[in-house]
Amino acid sequence: MSQVVLHLGEQYIEEDLEYYFSGERDKNNQVRPDEKIYSMTPFSEHIQMDFSDGKVGNFFYPVLPEALDRIYIGISVSLFANHWGASFLLELLKHLKPGGSVVLPVYPEGQAHEKDFWSRSFLENIFLSRERWTGFSNLTAENDGVMSMRVGRKWPAPMPSSIEWFFKQRSNLLLAGLQQDYSGEDIISHLREVFVPLCKMMWHEYTMSAVIERIIKDYIGKKHAVKLTHIGCDYGLLANDVILSTLVNVEQASSCHVGACNQNLKESIASYFSAHTENSHSMQFVNQAGDCTFANVPNVIVLSQLMPVIQADEYQQLMQTAFNQLAPKGVLVVYEDLTGNASAVAQLDDWMNALGEVETHSAIATRTIEPGVEISQYSLAVEENLRQEKINRDNVFRVIQKA
Repeated sequence: MSQVVLHLGEQYIEEDLEYYFSGERDKNNQVRPDEKIYSMTPFSEHIQMDFSDGKVGNFFYPVLPEALDRIYIGISVSLFANHWGASFLLELLKHLKPGGSVVLPVYPEGQAHEKDFWSRSFLENIFLSRERWTGFSNLTAENDGVMSMRVGRKWPAPMPSSIEWFFKQRSNLLLAGLQQDYSGEDIISHLREVFVPLCKMMWHEYTMSAVIERIIKDYIGKKHAVKLTHIGCDYGLLANDVILSTLVNVEQASSCHVGACNQNLKESIASYFSAHTENSHSMQFVNQAGDCTFANVPNVIVLSQLMPVIQADEYQQLMQTAFNQLAPKGVLVVYEDLTGNASAVAQLDDWMNALGEVETHSAIATRTIEPGVEISQYSLAVEENLRQEKINRDNVFRVIQKA
């Protein structure tokens, strides 16, 4: 059988596989993996792969449709039940042979709601599995914490998103960067250099879209009409994703991409989303963050991953300007990956504390981080990551709500 399993990273492989090989999780041997199951991560640089080379492959590298019998999702992966996550599951089903399945951990209702992770009811609501013939997938509760998804008789309407764009365009994006005079090994090196950063950008978008959807629901409300502005380096992906999400009501959004951009990416993303978000999204490309403009008095302003591309004083001024531009009761969200950089964490905290009371949201489980409250997860390794996230505050979403 052709079986693959997705891990967050190579360090999680052993625990992820034990979850599925354990008799406790699969007493009837319904979803136990094959011994030759092939491990993959979103960030692996191994792209010259087949499913028997004994290495860890890149999960996003293009494979043929209907190539796999089963796709397992490891417990190390944050199973965000958001628009991007639903679209991702749909794309995974396209890789399955007839009769194949996606096998994934599913949380009890209360725990799932706490973290915005997949629960059985949420999967059934999204994929209409309870409608006998017109449903999208057949969902089976295999055992405690494990479910499998199979393609039903009728596919649903597509779920436009940044991950659908990526699965459709990744081959073209790779080919667009190649030059005819590359030797064989040079081509592989070039593909690796171009493709792995794309994979990181897409996986980052999974987290960004999930946490921003959660923040909108917590601070403004699921049904309240929202105007959003995002300033970062993502070509407008976040804004387009939240506009398309049915889980929040973002009616207008603007994006400002700061710094260098790849022309092929810029054109591909604009072409794909123009048919889906139409006039509800506006896009700016600027060299300096101070050149970004704010339209429509936003309810939500997101600043993300700007520290590598702008100076400290420019960032501090941008933060103050963004806060001033917010509508009453609006929220400013700031996300920077500052892993291992304690001085940058202190600096960012100082800037934000000067504006108002700051709350932090987990990048692993979306919910607010509270003193004395532990967030549970199936993976012991990820639970330790959650504890370190709370202590270090170097990879969290900081939120301030305006009076």
